[in-house]
Amino acid sequence: MSGNTAVLDPQGREIPVSQVIIAHKNADGAITHYSTIMRDMSESRRVEATLRDSEQRLLRFLDALPVGVFVVEPDGRPFYANRSAIEILGKGIMSDVTVGQLAEVYRAFVAGTDQLYPTERMPLVRALSGETSSVDDMEIERPDGRILIEIHGAPIRDAEGRIVYGMVSFTDITLRRRAEEAIRERALQQEVIEAQQAALRELSTPLMPIAEGVVVMPIIGTIDSRRAQQIMETLLEGIATHCADIAILDITGVRVVDTQVAGALIRAAQAARMLGARVVLSGISAEVAQTLVHIGAEMQDMIALRSLQQGIAYALAQRQQL
Repeated sequence: MSGNTAVLDPQGREIPVSQVIIAHKNADGAITHYSTIMRDMSESRRVEATLRDSEQRLLRFLDALPVGVFVVEPDGRPFYANRSAIEILGKGIMSDVTVGQLAEVYRAFVAGTDQLYPTERMPLVRALSGETSSVDDMEIERPDGRILIEIHGAPIRDAEGRIVYGMVSFTDITLRRRAEEAIRERALQQEVIEAQQAALRELSTPLMPIAEGVVVMPIIGTIDSRRAQQIMETLLEGIATHCADIAILDITGVRVVDTQVAGALIRAAQAARMLGARVVLSGISAEVAQTLVHIGAEMQDMIALRSLQQGIAYALAQRQQL
């Protein structure tokens, strides 16, 4: 017979041993004496204790991870789930579950639908076939609602390369996905706003050819530094595009003409002169004329006229002389 016991060494310390007791018999089958073989198990016990301690430390490490870890055996039966996995999934190990039941038991759905997640697409199942994979379109249904998870799966092999487990790690990405969608929505809204602003700028500073070599730009509203730059760009682009000799800037609809507005108009006229075009400023009222004189605006680069009609008449007359 055999078993485990312990003996004392000369110092009285207990030594664990494995013992085999052998009964010796004579020719008649009667037991004549016993012998025993004992093997010191101290080193084996230390190795076993070390392995148990390492295993416990590893399990504590896995439980401390903020990432869910789930392991299944080769036949698909759940083997291990760390604390985060249980919290995310809402349930722990269900030992009697098969591969085909994983989605139903753990309430896994294709994101945004009521369709159970296909077994063949699950990273856990793909890991058992030797495939490393990732998905981010699985939702887990819990009592407090659904969450979206991102999963990475890989096979675990032994020293001979055989698959002994399938393992996945996963995280709740619900808040991250909402943040990404909010960022994309804000970016789209910003694109729409910028497109609308661009359209409004084009409408607010239209440039129209009215005769060969003559363009007119009616300016309405308030002129700030940004719009002043746009007026100059639109004017110069229109002069170049239409090969204009005369450009009419009509300010009938400008509410206030101050130093900033006057400076913007003068700079536009100077830039137009560099392209070989003359600028006619129309829509000059008595109040505007007084303002221009009061602020000392230099008007030598422009022809100033009272109305748009006068501006057009002047431009056409100049064109006939060319």
